[in-house]
Amino acid sequence: MSAERLCRNCQAPLRGEYCYRCGQREGRRDLVFSEAVGEAVGDLFNWDSRFWRTLLPLLFRPGFLTAEFIAGRRARYVPPFRIYLIISFVLFLVLSLNASSEFEIAVDDDGAPQAREPATGAADPATQSLDLGLDPNDPGTPAWLTSLGKRLETNAGRVSEDPRLFLDELLEHLPQTMFVMLPLFALLLLFCYALSPFHYIQHLVFGLHYHSFVYLLYLLVGALEQFGLHASTPAMLALLAYLPLALRRAYGSGIGGAIAKSLVIYLVYGLLLLFGLVLVSVAVVALM
Repeated sequence: MSAERLCRNCQAPLRGEYCYRCGQREGRRDLVFSEAVGEAVGDLFNWDSRFWRTLLPLLFRPGFLTAEFIAGRRARYVPPFRIYLIISFVLFLVLSLNASSEFEIAVDDDGAPQAREPATGAADPATQSLDLGLDPNDPGTPAWLTSLGKRLETNAGRVSEDPRLFLDELLEHLPQTMFVMLPLFALLLLFCYALSPFHYIQHLVFGLHYHSFVYLLYLLVGALEQFGLHASTPAMLALLAYLPLALRRAYGSGIGGAIAKSLVIYLVYGLLLLFGLVLVSVAVVALM
């Protein structure tokens, strides 16, 4: 009688090609090189098919991926968090590279940096500062606030002299900022659908898919503009239409309810985004 086959990862008894407990595929222990290469290529094509099976509905079928997730049909698609990480990584990398190219320093024939001429009528950056109106001699002003004010005033002068310092720091913190905004977006959905049977995690998945679409749309518009095709207006219209269509499909909302909830989300989330970006900008200047 042959010995019972065990999963090499978790030691659970095997009942097929995949372990029922941990999901690991059980292959031969003595794979030859050609078999190992074939398995790797197969995994690559499997990932490729899942990626396109996820990307196309994300662009052209608003709310479909979230509806599939809620229905439990998840294995055929890239997980929501992973697709968000992939697209956001590409977006913020492109933004960082574009920002760097905008501030490239011109050089002369000898390779020496050329100073940029200030705009006509502009003040000397070295003399510019931010006046917050704080009186350090006022006993009612906390010491920490006075110290923060001085730091902001000093660093504002540095930013006016070299805006790239601020932009680089802001772009470095932008991915974390947007990631923090995701739970707030899900909370907003939870409020809009307070009487529905949907749970917070499902709203969070919707937020991951929605933000992934927004980032991907921005990348596509940027790519088209590199070829002289201006797609900003169609992209804005697509952005406005996407959310109510996604809410309608993912949550089964009526068209009127989806539009009303979309308007609330656009307004409240827009204000939250603005507040978050202002807060991060102030923090960036203070910590430079």
